[in-house]
Amino acid sequence: MDQFNVQKSSVLFLQGPLGPFFRELAGAFSQAGYDTHKINFNGGDRFYAGADCVTDYQGKPDDWPTFLQEYLSEHSIGAVFLLGDCRYYHRTAKPVCDRLGVAFMVFEEGYLRPNTITLEPHGVNALSRLDLSLQRLQQTTVKPVKTPVTIGNTMLRRGVYASLYYWAALFSRRQFPHSVHHRASNPVKEGYCWLRGFARKWLVKPADYLIKRRLTKTCSQRFFLVPLQVHDDSQKIYHSNFSSVESFIAEVIDSFKRYAAPDQVLCFKHHPMDRGYTHYGRFIREKVKRLGLPDRVVYCHDVSLPELYRHTAGVVTVNSTVGVSALLHGLPVKVMGRAMYDIQGLTHQGSLASFWKAPQPVDRSLFAKFHSLLFEQTQVNASFFRHFDISCSNALMFFEKIIRQSVASSAVYSLPSRNASHPEVKDLPLSAA
Repeated sequence: MDQFNVQKSSVLFLQGPLGPFFRELAGAFSQAGYDTHKINFNGGDRFYAGADCVTDYQGKPDDWPTFLQEYLSEHSIGAVFLLGDCRYYHRTAKPVCDRLGVAFMVFEEGYLRPNTITLEPHGVNALSRLDLSLQRLQQTTVKPVKTPVTIGNTMLRRGVYASLYYWAALFSRRQFPHSVHHRASNPVKEGYCWLRGFARKWLVKPADYLIKRRLTKTCSQRFFLVPLQVHDDSQKIYHSNFSSVESFIAEVIDSFKRYAAPDQVLCFKHHPMDRGYTHYGRFIREKVKRLGLPDRVVYCHDVSLPELYRHTAGVVTVNSTVGVSALLHGLPVKVMGRAMYDIQGLTHQGSLASFWKAPQPVDRSLFAKFHSLLFEQTQVNASFFRHFDISCSNALMFFEKIIRQSVASSAVYSLPSRNASHPEVKDLPLSAA
């Protein structure tokens, strides 16, 4: 692993979640004694920006690595924070940070949701450098996984924050003529998709109820669950061989047709965050009709996963973190892409064809060690959309814990704060706003 420069106390924030989380986090770092910097790539980034020094990058994408290298050196940046390591500006920033010995700190949605977010150095998911070797796992002591802060529902806030972000980006697009974004959209389209998503949530309830009743009553232990990922999920795009969600669906159905038992059923579940953007009902119906699989393939939207877990024979996924949730419930899991949890003893290591016939069981003892290690080393009890004071405080403390552990384990990287005094992780009353 690369050795990072030491004795630096300036940090840089690139693109974060759609909302004020990075602004609030920069404020927490500033109060803790860090010099904070923020670079914006569009008007939406600028709308939510906040740091000691805020800069707009208005250059061409090809010039970004050179600009970043000069910026990091000029301002003695010791760590760069960002959300998602596969976005253009972020994946091209990684080699620059590596060359200069700058800590590359990646946020992502929590591996162990709903009350956590992920923070890892170097990368997340398939790019994680967390040592998950069998030897390391066997040496891990199982500890309780506790999240004192209960996050609650964030859907409405996500919608409001996203709307403001895209409108701000639209109104200032001339000031960022070369900007590229991982989601090519505009506020009108985004608003339409969110409204359509809310409408579909209610329109599909009767059909979802009937599907859930069938799966949990007449098909219990005879169906396989396939949770679909968001259509533009970077994990699917960069860490699998599937060109689209449709190509994944087609491969799964083809294999199911050829190798599953005649009495087994296949259930595709739509991703809740993709409800307003995509719908695979017609594609699945046409595929099923061509293959002659009447009544053996179903497609649902808002059926509770825990309710299905108790009745399913196994889970097939590209590399969704739903796989971790399924393992937590002791369910056999087949990973079709590349995922950090695709480990011998946890997931099915054979082919998809063999999974239908004899899914490998989960080694519960090994998973308990994996679960404990993953939580301790990568999960912050926090939210990108609520409880910002507590979330930012916990994220800051977690970052400094990573630094201390790295120094203690013979120098991976070090970035000491000029003011290392912080309060302990706090419990948050459930009634708090």
